[in-house]
Amino acid sequence: MSKDTQLQAIGEFSPADIDTMRHTLAKDANPEQFNLFIRTAAASGLNPFLNHIYCIVYGGKLSIQISVEGIVYLAKRVEGYQGIDTQLVHDNDIFKAKKTKDEDGRDVWEIVDHEIQFPRGKVIGCYSIAYRTGFRPVTEFMEVDEVQHHLTGNNAGNWKKYFNDFFKKTVTKRAAKRQFGIEVSEDEAPANGPELPQQQTERRDITNEATTSESKSRQQRQQAPAAATDSSPAPIDDEPNAADLELKRKTAELNANFLKLGKPTKSAREEYIKGKLNGAGLTDKNIDQLLRITALEIQEQEEIENAIEDLK
Repeated sequence: MSKDTQLQAIGEFSPADIDTMRHTLAKDANPEQFNLFIRTAAASGLNPFLNHIYCIVYGGKLSIQISVEGIVYLAKRVEGYQGIDTQLVHDNDIFKAKKTKDEDGRDVWEIVDHEIQFPRGKVIGCYSIAYRTGFRPVTEFMEVDEVQHHLTGNNAGNWKKYFNDFFKKTVTKRAAKRQFGIEVSEDEAPANGPELPQQQTERRDITNEATTSESKSRQQRQQAPAAATDSSPAPIDDEPNAADLELKRKTAELNANFLKLGKPTKSAREEYIKGKLNGAGLTDKNIDQLLRITALEIQEQEEIENAIEDLK
């Protein structure tokens, strides 16, 4: 009997969960490396399906990396967690910060003033404040010049498209690590931004379209509005409207992102969608949100791989 048929539950992970991870999220790991990865995830309470933790094998060596989602998850488990506030600073904002001393004489930064006015102008910086009961807030600053190199890097397209979100995520991660004592080897990861505004369109569940790509066209035709009840024959060439074409393009892009994230199966994609959308199915109103989430996580994976390459 093969090892795959002898899988046992580990922590909160069922044998089916472990089998899926073995063949997708950790497909490059040997049995010993995978065993270490899955037991580390179970012991720490991090969920690989939610991209809390990554199994990366480079040159035959295992590297277990924690994502920004995992870092925030760990931060929330630390006693006294009071949240993290991350804000962008624009050209036309009134922003002041000053350095003071804490009770032990150490330098600490405080935000003195941050007022906004419209138009706000271009983004010039970002700061993140991590709050913890019994501790002084930890403030992390970055100027926009410090992340400009991403605009010409391997993931330049996503940085240009979601620059503000990626910038905020980078600074959030740094502040969380400092305040809550979270030690990980990878640091330059992008930040989750605010949820996209919902489109003013009728909600339509498209989970199957994103999880079973070969049936997309058929499902879209089935979900199209019924033809007017007259005697006119239906046109031979059913030409989709602009909205349908755009939805089809977004669905194809989402499927490509799923493959990059190691989620080739329908069940893995459905579980991912439910986890990211609080149990909701994918619709034409939230597909943009999921596109952004997947793009951010792809960026984070690529930065981890680049960091490993730099250490070679």
